[in-house]
Amino acid sequence: QDDSPDKCDEILVLMPEYFARNGHGSQLNSYVLAAMMATYLGKAMLVLDAPQKNTKYPNGSMFGCPVDAFKDRKEFEQFKGNNHKHLEMKEDFPMGMSRLLKHSTLLSRGCKMPTCSSFTYDSWEAIRKAQREHFLNGLPPREVNCEDGDRIQRVIPLGGEEVRQFFEAQVQPLILDETKKREAYKWIIRLGANAHEAQVFIKLTKEAEIWDFVSALMARSGIIKFQPWIARDVAQFIRQIDLPLNSGYDAIHVRRGDKLETESRKEVVAYWHSQGYDRVQQFPTNYIPFRHYLRLWDSTDCENYWNGFQTQATTRLVYVATDDPTTVKEEIAKLPKGSDGTTIVAGCKKVKFIFAPSSEDSAFHINDGGGKVDCYVRYKRNIRAIADLMVLTKSDTFVGEFVSNWGRIIRLNRLILNDSPLVGERKKEISGNWLKKSSFAEDTEPPAFIRDFRVAFGELISPPPGW
Repeated sequence: QDDSPDKCDEILVLMPEYFARNGHGSQLNSYVLAAMMATYLGKAMLVLDAPQKNTKYPNGSMFGCPVDAFKDRKEFEQFKGNNHKHLEMKEDFPMGMSRLLKHSTLLSRGCKMPTCSSFTYDSWEAIRKAQREHFLNGLPPREVNCEDGDRIQRVIPLGGEEVRQFFEAQVQPLILDETKKREAYKWIIRLGANAHEAQVFIKLTKEAEIWDFVSALMARSGIIKFQPWIARDVAQFIRQIDLPLNSGYDAIHVRRGDKLETESRKEVVAYWHSQGYDRVQQFPTNYIPFRHYLRLWDSTDCENYWNGFQTQATTRLVYVATDDPTTVKEEIAKLPKGSDGTTIVAGCKKVKFIFAPSSEDSAFHINDGGGKVDCYVRYKRNIRAIADLMVLTKSDTFVGEFVSNWGRIIRLNRLILNDSPLVGERKKEISGNWLKKSSFAEDTEPPAFIRDFRVAFGELISPPPGW
């Protein structure tokens, strides 16, 4: 707990509304990146959500509205219409991103949003938009000086795009500067490290090691924490999935949709070229087949992992999260089957693929349909997505990629710090597959471990947390 009188003198304000058009992963990553940036610069971080008149989303949030948001629960339960925006909302219910995330006091330091000469949301939004000019001219972000009694508060408002721009151009080079050990020590303490961990951190020199250590620390510090109604409804949704969470299971994330025309396009082309197809017109599909994800289990791994050191159920369960379930199920149907109806994968006849329950809402991405979508429908999409995130994160083995924002968020939450006092001194043998070394040197005790994470395609090394 920071009780220093100057704890609120320097503030970074994240304004999530502009990035609200993006998916869950992008918004969560912008939050993580802003948290990393604020803590490194020694600033409190606040979230300024748009009021209703400044957002295109009925009922005030891109993440929809739970039953808790409505003033009259009975009226909600008896409502027969097709748009809940006509129901009265609680005036003090969180808006915007705050409807999804409970902002950490580790980041806010208990500070409140400065009034700053009666600034309105529009005032802060105008400054946020002007940050682009500062970035293009190589200047630091614009600060606003606000009087708070006899103190001056220096406030920097940024949206998700501006956070990415300034982090890459100005903050990341500072973090990776080996001459700034003192700043690195203070930063990692602010993120929740103890003195021993901070000493370990400032000895790291490789970029991948630094990001893995920071990711593991952020995961432990609970930077991403969901609101109680999100946690409640996600738990209820997961109970509907035919997946016994008290036993082992693996998970695969197959992201297609709009990514096929943007970030994943290069990877799709590279894949089909590797299969002997020279021209785009010859490609059998415009996506990477599901069987390509399954290649990460060879027959030896299958025997050792599924039938070796662990006690296994008759069938190995594999949860599949995808925005293209119909096509993926068709692909699975074409795979060889065992006599008991299970799917043969890498020589094992013990694989059962599990999907989330189907929904009346055919859309999978939270922003499909834009701001006109009923807020309660949007909320149910929100819950479905976060449930996927939780199931994927807690799997024994995860298969995905870093093209998707989801893959980067999942990796962050699968990292844990190594609490051994011998970190960096000797190699530690690790049995089984529960924890594997992350990006660290093979001959030393690693500062962090990662729960088994397999990259289906694209870059093998994860970018900075939140990127």
